[in-house]
Amino acid sequence: MDFAPTEEQRLLRESAAAFVRRHCPREAVRRWDREGEFPETLHAAMVEAGFPAMVVPAAHGGLGSPMQDCAIVYEELARPSMDIASRIALIAWGAAILGDFASEEMRRAMLPRVARGEAKLSFSLTEPQSGSDAASLRTRARRDGGDWVVSGQKLFSTGAHARDNHIILVARTDPDAPKHKGISLLLVPNDAPGITMRRLDTVGRHIIGLNEIYFDEVRLPGSALIGEANQGWRYVTRHLERERITIAAYNLGCALATLEDAVAYAREREQFGQPIGRFQALAHALADAATEVEAARWLTALAAWRYDQGLPCAREASMAKLHASEMLVRLTTLGMQVLGGHAYTYDHDMQRYWRDARNSTVGGGTSQIQRQLIAREIGL
Repeated sequence: MDFAPTEEQRLLRESAAAFVRRHCPREAVRRWDREGEFPETLHAAMVEAGFPAMVVPAAHGGLGSPMQDCAIVYEELARPSMDIASRIALIAWGAAILGDFASEEMRRAMLPRVARGEAKLSFSLTEPQSGSDAASLRTRARRDGGDWVVSGQKLFSTGAHARDNHIILVARTDPDAPKHKGISLLLVPNDAPGITMRRLDTVGRHIIGLNEIYFDEVRLPGSALIGEANQGWRYVTRHLERERITIAAYNLGCALATLEDAVAYAREREQFGQPIGRFQALAHALADAATEVEAARWLTALAAWRYDQGLPCAREASMAKLHASEMLVRLTTLGMQVLGGHAYTYDHDMQRYWRDARNSTVGGGTSQIQRQLIAREIGL
């Protein structure tokens, strides 16, 4: 058993960390959070660094990097903000679906453009009445001649408003079929006529942004269908393990930044004649947090390794996602306590870590769903 990264992985981590130092300085990230902006210049720099290409299949202009390498990049990009890693994560899930299930014509048309940074991808599944019960969705796509016509509403669509973005839309195409059977995927440009998008005023995740989307008789060509009609649920669930490992990896990156900031403050802040980190109550709390972070690192690494080996990893992916997300919520809450009143100001990043973390136990499958999946995997 070898726990050491390969030389290529070590260099990849150094490269991603150098990218963050150069392109994501603290003051810039704070400004992006205040203004709710993911700069196109940052996306262009990510393209130049090759990050989108990593998650595009090699057969279609990308690098097809293994999950372990992608997890390293997600972790490093999430240190300044999880939203920066989320941009690549959105592209990754979309590229995986297109690479596995789209027609050859669609793959040739879209995936090289994604790798070159000319197009982005996002995913729209959740609706006002369908969260964890995602297959109860009501957005409808019906045939009209050779076209598809879409009507309905999506909610919490991450990054869907970005320039040059294409939405992988989950819609019901056979209302008479059982709910998991009558679902299809469509590739929808976010500027298609009939689309109205509203940026949600959320507590956190301001840089990448969450959206409410209305589809009012949006007409799409027949070629917008991804794969076969009424097979969409199978396509969505094919890559859930990848999504959960990805979320665990960027939760880990945010946790590392949170822990570093909390420890640094505990060393510097003095009360009662000594640094507050020397008080046992605080020192032990941070020691426990460091242990939880390390556990998240290895749960994520194991899940990513099993994914790359083609081994079953549903249990490991859910465990990694569950632990990393709940650990991050606990750690950012501790960080707010360590920094005290200073954490409650925008002069420190802790409040942003805390705000962004709160969505982690909900998005990508709630903690309750992850526990249910794990229980099933262990035979309950």
